[in-house]
Amino acid sequence: MSAATTEASPVSVRSAADRLRELFARPGVVRIAGAHNPLGARLAERAGFDGVWSSGLEVSASQGVPDTDILTMSELLGVAASMAAAVDVPVVADCDAGYGNAHNVMNMIRRYEAAGIAAVSIEDKRFPKVNSFIPGRQELAPVGEFCGKLAAAKEAQRHPGLMVIARIEALIAGWGMDEALRRGEAYAKAGADAVLIHAKGASPEPVLQFLREWQLPTPVVVVPTTYHTITATELGEAGAKLVIYANHGLRAGITAVDDTFRTILRHDRTTGVEDRIAPLATVFDLQGMATQKRHEAEFITPFESRARAAVVPGAEEPSAHTAVLLDRQTAELRRSGIESVSLATSGDLPAQRPQDTAVLAGHTDAAGAVLELPASQSGATLLLSSDAYVQSEPLTRLLAAGGDVTVLADVAVGRHRADAVPLHLDSRAHEGRRLSTGDGSRVTGVGGQGACGEFAGAAVFSPKGFAALREAADKRRANGSTATLADLLTDLVEGGHQVGAVEIGSGWMELRTVADAEHAAGLLTGQGEVR
Repeated sequence: MSAATTEASPVSVRSAADRLRELFARPGVVRIAGAHNPLGARLAERAGFDGVWSSGLEVSASQGVPDTDILTMSELLGVAASMAAAVDVPVVADCDAGYGNAHNVMNMIRRYEAAGIAAVSIEDKRFPKVNSFIPGRQELAPVGEFCGKLAAAKEAQRHPGLMVIARIEALIAGWGMDEALRRGEAYAKAGADAVLIHAKGASPEPVLQFLREWQLPTPVVVVPTTYHTITATELGEAGAKLVIYANHGLRAGITAVDDTFRTILRHDRTTGVEDRIAPLATVFDLQGMATQKRHEAEFITPFESRARAAVVPGAEEPSAHTAVLLDRQTAELRRSGIESVSLATSGDLPAQRPQDTAVLAGHTDAAGAVLELPASQSGATLLLSSDAYVQSEPLTRLLAAGGDVTVLADVAVGRHRADAVPLHLDSRAHEGRRLSTGDGSRVTGVGGQGACGEFAGAAVFSPKGFAALREAADKRRANGSTATLADLLTDLVEGGHQVGAVEIGSGWMELRTVADAEHAAGLLTGQGEVR
């Protein structure tokens, strides 16, 4: 067994319940934060909390209903399970009054345990409960009835690690400290792994008094929602083991979203809020896109059976014809035998793309688009600049050329525009036609006088060649500069990489201006041929 396997094995076999019990066993107070979806759970985990509280209040509020047992167990379980699947820290689930009698509690325990929940909290109220901070009805269940629920819960669990927390609502209901202590002791004897003493005053004194008078070894959980001036450390020193910040993520989100939406309407644009809201990169990070890209490169890209293609940003101005041209270009790529097509352009994209066409959004330079594409393990990668339209015949020839890096080179005499990317080739001209002197044409230089061709906007790369291209793109990014596909190819040539050329005289069109795009769209949707 390798060292890596040895290190990873304990993590793989330890359940969330085991991890929570380890937290309870170590010195010091344990802190967890409330959430109502996996994104909130990941934010709590990222901030450094020891675990996540699947808050009944937060989940109910997120669904726009009161926290009064309106949502079903299945609805609340679905949220808790999704959070447990999204984070590595343990999730403690707020299970209200157990969703019914002891039969319901036993069913609840089995299902929450199977979903990977580390602990469940059940409160000693009559079903249906009312949120503890709502004035009015706060009906407590008889002690014997609730002890029966706790005993049933412990009987139903299959994994000894699952913790059952008995939530004491005597102080909430106004029944006093003696009743709170009496109930807590009964619940501990019935099998509760911890007791939660709940209070809703501004002072922490009632909770501190409970902790002073609590004599059993059963751990105590507290929720300082209203008595927020005391620190978690102080509560831990007083005897509390677990501190739950139950609903602060929801409340913070309400304030921030409300302010953001009002600011947008007030200013009629989003500029005023952009510097105080999370960038999309943060969203992608929280979604786990980096992991997905790594898995894609490891498990999907190696099994490519055909070449892939990406249309990367060029130097053209976006126009009303961009969508039409991208659709037609995708069709030409399909005809050349490519099924996987990605788009990364600064122009307007069509409203809908084929299912196997990915959009690499957020890039306005070819270097960024190249770095967004995962490394290719097998098969070729064809890159096409968005300021060129290339038909399937030259694309097919390009894909068949072989070599690590090969470009399309237009060698038609007298047709090159002033803004073309000149190519120096090692082929020779004879009466207006060119012949290669070896196994095929090679690019010997880019730019300058004496060029005999121009870059026709497309290049194909073997996995080795694409790796070299990514390295060139990474250097551009590191220097803070953008780059076109032609710029990256220039870097490769100047870096000593061998670049082949497929020489053509027709079958493509430059799209450097809006007029070019308009003309090309007219040719493609009406009569005429691309030159």
